[in-house]
Amino acid sequence: HRVSGAYRLTSLEAGTMSHRDFVEEGSTSLAHSSLGFAFPPELEDALHRLYHLRRGSMLSPGPVGSMEERAQLRNLFLRLPLDDCLCMMAPSLWSYDISSGGGTPSTMSLQEIPSDTMTLWDNRIIAADHHDCVFVWSGKAVTHDTYDKIRDRCKEFLLERSGTRFPQPSLHILTEGHSMSRRFTSRLAPSHADPEEQQKAHYPDLDMLSEDEMRALRDKFRFYEENADASFRKWFWTVAGASSNARYEGMSLCE
Repeated sequence: HRVSGAYRLTSLEAGTMSHRDFVEEGSTSLAHSSLGFAFPPELEDALHRLYHLRRGSMLSPGPVGSMEERAQLRNLFLRLPLDDCLCMMAPSLWSYDISSGGGTPSTMSLQEIPSDTMTLWDNRIIAADHHDCVFVWSGKAVTHDTYDKIRDRCKEFLLERSGTRFPQPSLHILTEGHSMSRRFTSRLAPSHADPEEQQKAHYPDLDMLSEDEMRALRDKFRFYEENADASFRKWFWTVAGASSNARYEGMSLCE
């Protein structure tokens, strides 16, 4: 609340806007002023990590992990270097999009993607790192053994990334629809609960999907209770201390 309010007032304090600009709803100058935002854009990444931290295994008594495991994670979090702590706060995801031009694992490259449920496309193989666990997840369209080389490439990437980590993370090879895939998907922000314009604002690659593909993607998570696990956007507007026109325009500061 204090960060939101203080940031929005910086333009007035610096003298770059008048009180009249502040009260005019349609003022175009708001887009170039702190008054047009509900949170400092410089802190966008930190805000997303804070969201993941509060719903993650270190703080939230979710379906995965025991009290002893949470205590161990908290102890490590207080002692490990910064990069490790950032990895513990929020998962990092990379993907091979099989439909984006073909190629072999040696010529294709992993692309970083948001740690949201709307990135779980049927034709993707995803590598994910959340410090204590690393995952290789395959969509239902790429489960055939012809894609094993790509899965092996993801596995090598994750093992190389976590090679000096102690304790060593658990490696999970998962496929869409398998019961154990919940261990991975539960760590992702439930962006499927947001309006479509919000989803595309946060992750523009969704524009590449057809209407049927978008509908099928959202239907993967039809058994979902948004009051029990709020999306980032819903959580943000419950904690932001200042209102913004962005909530009516289909886009928040961090999207």
